[in-house]
Amino acid sequence: MTHTRVKNAKQYTGPLNVHQAATAMQAARLNAVDLLDTADILFNLKRFAHSIVFSILAIEEAGKITILQAILLGIDKPTKLWRSYRLHRAKTRFLNHGIMVRIRATMPEISLAKAQELSSRGPTPDDLEITKQRAIYSDCINDSGSFVCHLPRNIDWRQQAWERLCEAQAIVHAPRDRTPEELEIWVKHVTAAHHQGKSLADVLPSLHEELLEKGFVEEGWWDTLIKDIEEQASNV
Repeated sequence: MTHTRVKNAKQYTGPLNVHQAATAMQAARLNAVDLLDTADILFNLKRFAHSIVFSILAIEEAGKITILQAILLGIDKPTKLWRSYRLHRAKTRFLNHGIMVRIRATMPEISLAKAQELSSRGPTPDDLEITKQRAIYSDCINDSGSFVCHLPRNIDWRQQAWERLCEAQAIVHAPRDRTPEELEIWVKHVTAAHHQGKSLADVLPSLHEELLEKGFVEEGWWDTLIKDIEEQASNV
């Protein structure tokens, strides 16, 4: 259930069932797409500083999807995960990992090691937060003892705006909506793994098999993911 009324509303911090998680994940995905569209419009209007801000906001919003799934699956305490859901840096810390996954998914001929090296060149959560603040707000700065008045329009943001827009496009367009029925399968396998003292990687093959059997994923979608997890496990 979604609504637009916010008067007297309080932020939710409890567990999620599959219906709540599916709704919240869809809302995050759709809002990320809207933010990305705004970033693209602003870039084409040459409002590069503001385009950067909306690209970063789109990345942050897309980052909520993984956190919501973690809340559903009981990966950590709900209060801790909800705090991450509402913190800017926590939602962007997996950006470079997400870029690595997109590289491997779309260009599997690029090795895992090379994809990791390429994605590591991306911005950190601190970089993104500082960029967002400097791109939208004026400020008074102490630069080596000298007073400097920062005005966003005095900086050439074009290249950074293009880089953030490309990153946002890669991240935001990747997720798809999950039905409650699909999420039920995730919950079943992750709960079993927890009770058996196993990791998610241990039950990934059986999880994939059931998702494939029920038609929630297609043949080949997870091939690179499973291969990479197996390779990482063998290197431990």
